[in-house]
Amino acid sequence: MYRGQDIGDREALIQTCLAILSRGKEEQLYAILPHISIIRSPAFFEPLLKLLESGKRNQQEFAAVALGSIGDGRAIKPLFKAFMQSSSLRGSDAQSLQASIIHALGEMGDEGAIEPLQKIYSLDSGSNQASSRHPSWVLSAMGNLAQQGDMLAVKELIRLMRDKDALLRAQAVAELAVAFWHRPNEMPETVLHEIISLTKDPSEEVQTAALDSLSDLAKLGCQGAEPYL
Repeated sequence: MYRGQDIGDREALIQTCLAILSRGKEEQLYAILPHISIIRSPAFFEPLLKLLESGKRNQQEFAAVALGSIGDGRAIKPLFKAFMQSSSLRGSDAQSLQASIIHALGEMGDEGAIEPLQKIYSLDSGSNQASSRHPSWVLSAMGNLAQQGDMLAVKELIRLMRDKDALLRAQAVAELAVAFWHRPNEMPETVLHEIISLTKDPSEEVQTAALDSLSDLAKLGCQGAEPYL
């Protein structure tokens, strides 16, 4: 069985990872995930893409997570395609794979991921399926992209703060605030004003999310949010 301590230099590690990817055994795949995410070698892309496109469901899920971790923008379209194809699955199998794909898109650090995330979000727009978690997962992915400095994701979170669903509005404002936790005084004034405006939202949940977000930002040194501390 694979053990990290058995690996030599970087090139040897890459070759060992590639050999394990070609065998596709689930336990071994997840054992090398930390190495894939750290090395981020372009050599991993094609084997991972093959697992995503033609592997078993567990292999697809692993491939999605790994592709997100290496941040290769070429994976965005295949990930979205795999998401759409997963609609034929049912129950927890579909949910787990779809969650992994959405998370991977958020890990990309590429604004090209915004459009497929928008499409996934809109799939449930107006749906009566209250149990669907796609929109919530998409908001988390958008927040992840915003944390990485993607201003297009910031703009999209602002737009989604106007969603008709109060719980999604509340999550959107929270994701937006968290995106600036590590750089509180870099939050654009217009973004801060958008959050402040939600302190008067008709929904108590949204008001609370906005006030909590402003309080957190103030504690982290955001001068514009200090009156809400």
